[in-house]
Amino acid sequence: MINSRNLIFLVLVLFVAVATNYMSENETLITEQPTFAKNDPDLYMLKANILQYTNEGAKQHRIKADRLTHFPLTDITTLVEPNMVLYPTERRPDPWDITSRHGRLLPKVQVRDEVVELWDDVLAVRNASNGKFIQIQTESLTIYPDKDYAETNQKVFIDENSGRTIAGGMKAYLDEGKFYFSSSPDTRVRTIMLPAFK
Repeated sequence: MINSRNLIFLVLVLFVAVATNYMSENETLITEQPTFAKNDPDLYMLKANILQYTNEGAKQHRIKADRLTHFPLTDITTLVEPNMVLYPTERRPDPWDITSRHGRLLPKVQVRDEVVELWDDVLAVRNASNGKFIQIQTESLTIYPDKDYAETNQKVFIDENSGRTIAGGMKAYLDEGKFYFSSSPDTRVRTIMLPAFK
């Protein structure tokens, strides 16, 4: 015969077994739930057209892209077939028109201004109203729109009315029209001058 002490012990063992089984099943359910990447895109645009203004209300730059995708965790926006226009300034009366196959936008943060990175067949062109032009070709170009500054550590070709310069890298102060060229292990700075025709 089962006495009351054995009955209580049996009920406790049964209760512990049921509780253990329940917790084990819930743990399995939790681990089997699908996990989602934390940096999934939260926004994308097709045929995007973004216009940025200065603090004074003047047009600073415009970015068009076939596709724009924003990733919230890193706050980076990727671009497909971007086209960027740097609008004229007081010191630079002519706009820059810059295209590439890919790019991304890095937002302005406390330690860095806004950055536009472009790569794959980068072409930057400035046509002046007086007939002069300058054209930059490279595989990657980093642009700081707030500073009107661009740089690359890739081989770069700069064509203008007077000739062509080939370099291993470049720093360009676009507002001032100043270009600094550097050599690389593969490419030395070379300039080819064209004869002036009158």
